[in-house]
Amino acid sequence: MNTYCFSLYICYTCLWFFAACTPTDSSSSRSATQESVHNTAQDIVELTPEQYATAGIQLGTIEHKVMHNILRVQGMLDVPPQNVVAISPHIGGYVQSTPLLQGLRVRKGQIIAILEHQDIIALQQDFLETRSRLEFAEAEFQRQEALQRDNINALKALQQVTAEYKSLKARYAALRQRLALIGIHADSLHDYSIQRSYAIRSPIDGYVTDVPITLGKFVSPHDILCCIVNPSHIHAELTVFEHDAPKIRVGQRVRLVLSNEAHERTAKVYLIGREISPERTIRVHAHLDREDESLLPNTTLSAAIELDNQSVLAVPDEALVNINGTEYIFTPIHQLTTSQPFSNTSNSRQYSFRRIAVQRGITIGGWTELRALPQATVPPVTLIVVKGAYTLASMFSQNSDHE
Repeated sequence: MNTYCFSLYICYTCLWFFAACTPTDSSSSRSATQESVHNTAQDIVELTPEQYATAGIQLGTIEHKVMHNILRVQGMLDVPPQNVVAISPHIGGYVQSTPLLQGLRVRKGQIIAILEHQDIIALQQDFLETRSRLEFAEAEFQRQEALQRDNINALKALQQVTAEYKSLKARYAALRQRLALIGIHADSLHDYSIQRSYAIRSPIDGYVTDVPITLGKFVSPHDILCCIVNPSHIHAELTVFEHDAPKIRVGQRVRLVLSNEAHERTAKVYLIGREISPERTIRVHAHLDREDESLLPNTTLSAAIELDNQSVLAVPDEALVNINGTEYIFTPIHQLTTSQPFSNTSNSRQYSFRRIAVQRGITIGGWTELRALPQATVPPVTLIVVKGAYTLASMFSQNSDHE
């Protein structure tokens, strides 16, 4: 009997010990609730009526906006090859005079340099001598041809004259073309009109970009007198990586900003390159919507290619703030309407706002897409702070410092 009572005593003692060490469900639930309330309180900021009036807070809603997926690329301004000319002399010579300066505007046909050299004189002399010999050879050919018809001369004599005549005709034609290249009219050339210099003229309208010559310098046909660029059809050359190439289509809209400008320009995709460079990129040719001759080729730019349209939830740019690397929007608590967002009862002496973490998407025209938006917490009709969000963010920072 004593053994039975002792065993019963031991069992009751163990049960009491385990019951005392095990927390009850009510205490565990109460602890979790307190932690949740604490975390929620960290996302709420309260303003006094004076602070609210000073902050200039305005409310709005999250709206549906049609936006584009954006592909951000780099590039530069360029001109077509036919709008860039590197000018070299056809016959070498010494620079007698030139009005060229970098940036100078020139017109097609305008004299850009005058060269002089003894080869120019020799070319004219050769032409005049060939022309004189051709006149004699032509007369001799006609005479031998007439004699041959009457069987008076030998056929060999006619053949020799014919060969000489044709050779002089070819030489005469070639010399005429060489004179035309340097702007000398062969028909008006005589022994008393031989000139020792010739003028080089601009073949296009444009601006001078490079002048590597000086007065008295000898310039050969292999040297460049100057470069002229016509910016009337300047365009954007964009560099797109290989894996993004299938996304590009002709006609897509491009928004670009030049490195030396702050405002945005627009363009459209006109051509897509069909060759992949060693850097695994392709070239995309875009035409500017508004051409501007004041733009300079080779100016670097950053561009955004609009790929396709989609309806997204968006807020004004001012509604988003960044706090410690996280994007937030603010929504009022106890909201009623946009004009009266808070109750004015005696129990509501504060203006309370809750911050909600979101993910920023694309930004177009002052609106920013919201991604990873907690829809259960913020449905599209919920009021949010569209102006004054930075003031609320600063108050969060002040509260964190105090804590």
